[in-house]
Amino acid sequence: MSLLDDLNAGGGWRMPGATKWQRLRARKVDDPYSGEQTGEDWNHPDVLEFAGALSSSSSMRSPDALREETTSTAYLTSIDPSLDIMPGDRIRAMPDDGRCWEVSGYPSRDANAFTSWRPTIEIPLSEYRG
Repeated sequence: MSLLDDLNAGGGWRMPGATKWQRLRARKVDDPYSGEQTGEDWNHPDVLEFAGALSSSSSMRSPDALREETTSTAYLTSIDPSLDIMPGDRIRAMPDDGRCWEVSGYPSRDANAFTSWRPTIEIPLSEYRG
């Protein structure tokens, strides 16, 4: 029996260490001058809840004369490769831990070349403070 057979027999891919997250997407609002939907409303975002596991990559502090900025990067992995996540969305832990991540690139939905199996989605994140 192969690993893929084991996963399929057990009900599919599992991540017992996954925690709850929220994807926040700004709603589009009308621009008062052009009438087109070019503005963003982050006060009332569209929310999507999902489970995933965060893996921090790096963090860098850049002090200068006016302020100190810290940039952190991470990857969030979820077992649902069909998640509607795009660059520019924001990700927040549930319960809220005070951090708010921004999706910094296109999520990766890698597939096995031999079986077309897509086990996960990997979401690149960045956080800027300061």
